[in-house]
Amino acid sequence: MLPELLKGLAVGVIVSIPVGPLGLLCVPRTLARGRWSGLAVGLGGTASDTLYSALALFALSFISGFIDANKGWVLLAGGLIIGVTGIRLLAGRRQVRHPDKLSAKASSPVRHAEGALNGFLISVTNPGTLVCLLWLFTFFGMDTSRTPAMLAEWAGVILGSASSWFLITWGISSFRDRITLGQLLMLTRICGAAILLIGLASAVKSLPLLLTASA
Repeated sequence: MLPELLKGLAVGVIVSIPVGPLGLLCVPRTLARGRWSGLAVGLGGTASDTLYSALALFALSFISGFIDANKGWVLLAGGLIIGVTGIRLLAGRRQVRHPDKLSAKASSPVRHAEGALNGFLISVTNPGTLVCLLWLFTFFGMDTSRTPAMLAEWAGVILGSASSWFLITWGISSFRDRITLGQLLMLTRICGAAILLIGLASAVKSLPLLLTASA
């Protein structure tokens, strides 16, 4: 099962490349609140990858049909969640502090759980996540005919995704001492604005689909 595990590992690493709204949230969160806060967001994305890879491997027809039938609502829900996240980054000046000066509450397990949930919702409501996984599964020639092979591939995706976010947040956090709070605030605002624009674009894209469905 090693080849299948390695294929899944490659998929997990690639799907976790920090681009898009999840990466735009993870980077400033890591710099502003420390590695573990950023990792919590990334692991929320891993949870989404875990869910979607399982559905893609074991229930492909169901999940594809559901998203196709409800694409407008998925885009709208994802746009709203992403947009709210962007607004919070734009308005959350008090959240931008050096990690060494954070209060215990700001770095508490509850806040980490909140970050993980935020990361999960951003990723799971993005139809592109499933599309990317489906393309990668096809590209790597995933075996979907044998249950042991699918389980090995699934485990590889989870391991690859989690490992990627662990290394990404470790790398980002190593630069935080070189960044001033002013620069960090500017980066957070830029990422917040970019996330907000992505959310608005998703919501706008959903409107024709919803109007067509209701007609």
